[in-house]
Amino acid sequence: MIDYVVSETREGSKTIIGRKSGSDRDIKLHSAYNPIKEAERNVEAFNSGKCSVIIVSGIALGYHIAALKVKYPDIKIIALEKDPEVTVLCQKHNPSSLNGIPSIHSEQDLIPFFESIKLTEFKGIAHYIHRPSYQLNPQFYDNIISDMKLFISSRVSDLLTRFEFEKKWVKNIFLNMKWLGKVPGVSAFFDCFKGYPGIIVSAGPSLKKDIEYLRNLKNSAVIVCVDTAFKVLSKSGIEPHFVMTLDAQKYSFKHFTGVSFSESVLVSDIVSCPSVLNYYQGRKIISTTSKYYQDSSGKTIRETTPVMDWVENYIKSPGDIQSGGSVATSAFDLLLNMGCDRIILFGQDLAYSGREIHCSGTYHNDDWLPQINRFKNLDTINQNVIRKRKIKYVTKFDNNGKVISDFVFDLYKSWFEDSSAKIKVTVINSNSGGARIANTEERYAQDLKFPAKSVPPSSIINNIFSKFKTENINSLLQKINDVKSKLNDIITITESDSTDEEKYSGIDMILDDNDINSLLKPLMRKTDFYISRHSMDDNRIKEILYNEIKISSLKLKSFIDRLHIS
Repeated sequence: MIDYVVSETREGSKTIIGRKSGSDRDIKLHSAYNPIKEAERNVEAFNSGKCSVIIVSGIALGYHIAALKVKYPDIKIIALEKDPEVTVLCQKHNPSSLNGIPSIHSEQDLIPFFESIKLTEFKGIAHYIHRPSYQLNPQFYDNIISDMKLFISSRVSDLLTRFEFEKKWVKNIFLNMKWLGKVPGVSAFFDCFKGYPGIIVSAGPSLKKDIEYLRNLKNSAVIVCVDTAFKVLSKSGIEPHFVMTLDAQKYSFKHFTGVSFSESVLVSDIVSCPSVLNYYQGRKIISTTSKYYQDSSGKTIRETTPVMDWVENYIKSPGDIQSGGSVATSAFDLLLNMGCDRIILFGQDLAYSGREIHCSGTYHNDDWLPQINRFKNLDTINQNVIRKRKIKYVTKFDNNGKVISDFVFDLYKSWFEDSSAKIKVTVINSNSGGARIANTEERYAQDLKFPAKSVPPSSIINNIFSKFKTENINSLLQKINDVKSKLNDIITITESDSTDEEKYSGIDMILDDNDINSLLKPLMRKTDFYISRHSMDDNRIKEILYNEIKISSLKLKSFIDRLHIS
């Protein structure tokens, strides 16, 4: 524990002293003579480089933060402080220094801030260390800066992955477009299960010992399983009400091969692997992933899947599901939208429980079986995978010691903890062998007892499907034909013998069409990002940009050519 004393300096400003319990040595957090000039001198020697965010380790009374704001008025500043008491003292004695500055006291405070940053405009961070504050709590600042770098690295990696995947998403949207209007949108199920518990079944290792407790809950709770867990439930003869998929990659098809359930409803994101929608023989519903956040003015902004924002100009939206990056987080939002009054996390270990990656019975295990020999078993394969991860130990369910986790799992754990704290619905963690999840109620699977409903969830589902009527999407198809015609015009111009300037001018006239712009934008995002981060002359920028327009037009046309709607 640290005691803080605020006193007045000789020139009339305030200073602050910290003393650790059991120590007779005071640490002066500012000059005892002129803390303002001291801060200005130190900040003058600091070089931020070409960053877009300055991280300040230590708040004290904020004189250095005020000086940074003056020197770098256009750079975002955030302040880390181990002790909230110091922040309170700063707000009392020098409140203007923290105006507009987020104060971060834990890793959980940091994540929402960085999630709000547009990484397409992100140019890195600079780190300003307030040395006296750092000396009081060096481990806190070192750990949070380390976690911050990992988080930023993960976000940048996600962004680069998004650039690659957006092309696949756009392609899949056109291939899956035939289902729009033909099957219900997910919004048809919103608010239809008020008063029903909702269960998310994930494929964590704890599922194999808890799975039997699901069998008796089908008439009393809405059961949604993630696609990874679908085969596991199938092998136990337990049919969920819904199975959810949102992965655009072909391997996600493996989650469904060999599963013969006919009553489970497939909830498929519009960008999901088209083979899954085409192969699945049961009933289907379509959703789209959107993110809602508030801008600096407090206005709620909706950011939806690329191309779908354009599609929704011509047909009704199938319904939004917010996601925290995994299918389990999407299932969480699905159950909230359905109106469930409790959400139970089943098999959501967020850890390598029993030093395993997944519950046995997933397609991952099926793929590993041919690799087994007398020198290598499943345990060895699991251990080899875990060793490649950046592992960490977290508190286990029921505070029963520690369990191995990693940085990615920890991000998802923070998402569930943050989401559980924000909603009024009780969230129950029943992962038994996995990670403890803050802001949830822990209950062992065998203790989950819910009375059977007079109207079981399956009856509600059947009633919704019985009332569904197909919708006409001809206006969308007509607009797609118009787009295809303009894409042909762009391609013709790029292949003509005209001068570059004539080509650029002709393409610019076509790009005045908002439809073309909206559809080409996600395919060109990576190139736009590259141009924004490199210094080039105008001629080079034009060369890169218009070449990418040609490539993206050819690609988009090929997607449209594969659109077949009967």
